[in-house]
Amino acid sequence: MATIKEIAKEANVSPSTVSRVLAGSSKISPETTKRVLEAIKKLGYVPNANAKGLVVKKSFTVGVFVPREPENAFLNSFFDQVITSICTVVNSFEYDILLAISNPEKERDLLKRLVESKKVDGFVLLSSREKDPAIEYLKSIDFKFVVIGRPIGYENSVNWVDNDNLKAGFDATEYLIRLGHRKIAFMGGPNDLVVTVDRFSGYKKALEKYGIQPRSSYIKFANYYKKSYRENAYEILNQDDRPTAIVCMDDLIAIEVFRVAESFNLKVGKDLSVVAFNNSNVSEICQPPLTTVDINILHLGRLAAEVLMMDLGESTKTYRRIIVPHQIVERGSCSKTQIL
Repeated sequence: MATIKEIAKEANVSPSTVSRVLAGSSKISPETTKRVLEAIKKLGYVPNANAKGLVVKKSFTVGVFVPREPENAFLNSFFDQVITSICTVVNSFEYDILLAISNPEKERDLLKRLVESKKVDGFVLLSSREKDPAIEYLKSIDFKFVVIGRPIGYENSVNWVDNDNLKAGFDATEYLIRLGHRKIAFMGGPNDLVVTVDRFSGYKKALEKYGIQPRSSYIKFANYYKKSYRENAYEILNQDDRPTAIVCMDDLIAIEVFRVAESFNLKVGKDLSVVAFNNSNVSEICQPPLTTVDINILHLGRLAAEVLMMDLGESTKTYRRIIVPHQIVERGSCSKTQIL
């Protein structure tokens, strides 16, 4: 492998000039820059990431932060897909990815350690919570980051990418109402997640629009564990006046509803209608195939990564907020019912 000295000799410049060209210095003339780049191409030089970082005082690494217990970090396929799309963009800029997963009580310490050790140049936060400690910390030290989710209280002073989850929750619920359902349950994830709050608000707004009174026994929130999803589904369906339809926060929750419904001898798509979110791979292969709201996960990850990379390359601060459209994908888990 060629060295900087060999590149310098080939281009008839000093090694320090080669280093400046590699660092993107604007003080090197276009002619000299062209000569150095041609030498690099001819000799097949590949810059060492650590050495490059020392020159420009960057790590050339992006942190992807998941505020969850490590054992539950990837139960939801949302994270697999969004990280894949983030990696595609970040790698195209010749940056690396550092995956940071932490229990909520330790996340500030983890972020602080990564920032102070200069191991990352910026973060993609994969969720947003009410009074989010990760957002508050990174904002307080003016460190570059982007959030996938609506950052409550920082909507105009933080880079973020999200769906209109209030409308998505409304649309999913209205879809069931237009099929004739009036006894509609809601199963959410952790109720401190902004996405849960927004989709639940949309659910309530749809009920209100059609004069349907929400029932507390039809509304459940859960942590990240499959067991708690299953327990909530059991409590909702084990009622004398059970709902005829359920809005599930994501496809994983819907799968647990399918299993519990089977234990009650209820046929999803006939006795019980289910609509969920994410349009993950399992939504097509479960029986019946799941009606779900496609939130364009890959698009969310790609845009978040692009926003962060733009931010890392700019000397002036421009805050960006991007709303990614959603659409309902109709499959076999929902059917019409008589209005009761």
